[in-house]
Amino acid sequence: MNHEKALMLDMGRKFYTQDWILNLLDDMHELKMDTLQLHFSENEGFRIECETYPEIVSEDHLTKAEIREIITHATQLGIEIIPDFDTPGHLRQILQYYPEFQLDKLEDGKMIKDPRALDITNKEAREFIKKIYKEYAQLFHESNYFHIGADEFIDFDKVDEFPTLIDYSKKHYGEHACGMEVYVEYTNEIAAYVEELGFTARVWNDGFYRKNRESLVELRSSIQICYWTKWNQYMAEPETFIEKGFKLINFCDNYFYYVLGENAGYTYPTEEKIRTEWTINKFPHGKTLGEKEMASVIGTSFAIWSDKPDAQTQAEVFKGIKGPLRAMMAVILKN
Repeated sequence: MNHEKALMLDMGRKFYTQDWILNLLDDMHELKMDTLQLHFSENEGFRIECETYPEIVSEDHLTKAEIREIITHATQLGIEIIPDFDTPGHLRQILQYYPEFQLDKLEDGKMIKDPRALDITNKEAREFIKKIYKEYAQLFHESNYFHIGADEFIDFDKVDEFPTLIDYSKKHYGEHACGMEVYVEYTNEIAAYVEELGFTARVWNDGFYRKNRESLVELRSSIQICYWTKWNQYMAEPETFIEKGFKLINFCDNYFYYVLGENAGYTYPTEEKIRTEWTINKFPHGKTLGEKEMASVIGTSFAIWSDKPDAQTQAEVFKGIKGPLRAMMAVILKN
């Protein structure tokens, strides 16, 4: 079965050493995993050397030389590295140095700046972000995929708090636009850009085809969907993406989200729970896909999210994920 067997590492919020990542790759190889996604930028940190905008880099970071050694080691083990630079949200670390690119937000009758969100109506802001994608496209040129994020940009149920988005959308897409159009437009533009640079683009699912916010702009069909959650009733079902022709990777947060500090209501995944409850066709919120729908599912991924970076040491994270990863792979390899 040609099914991607992946792990995502949030190295944006927490610094992980090169040795730790190299050891992680060795363990992944033993388990027959084939993909490591490096989520290297977050609100709390930017963890790879940057020559275009050096000021955005956190004090604790990996050099490009260290990343190249990680890529080389991964390649020798038959593991692909996927770069993950999340925009237009999750950008506090970067935008603190470029407040002019922060998105306007209406709060208590006053217009303020959202420190985490990019003003995607600003062409200069888009070009600024593209330069970062270009730099890391060169570093990760051996990769086939580039994860561009697109999750949690704003509270999608409160678009009315962002008049800039609504005004832009209505101006460009007509009076029936709801404000989501510019968000989809931006995602499509970045996806097209990374495609020009040689990658297939991937995004998270939570902002697209929401039941209460119908965008007049369609998501670019070549984008792949990392389906991680359906905690909100208005989020689109996996079937919605499948019916529209998208390929999906299952990041089922009910089983595969290892969130440091058990933040946001998550509990650490266990080997027993995955072995006894999860099946390869089980998606978030208990959604089970049929055989026909599963033809559109190209992979499964575990995710380490470093929400509370000091909640566990690197060694504790390494130990904690062993059993759950073993269980995930046991279920996948049975199919």
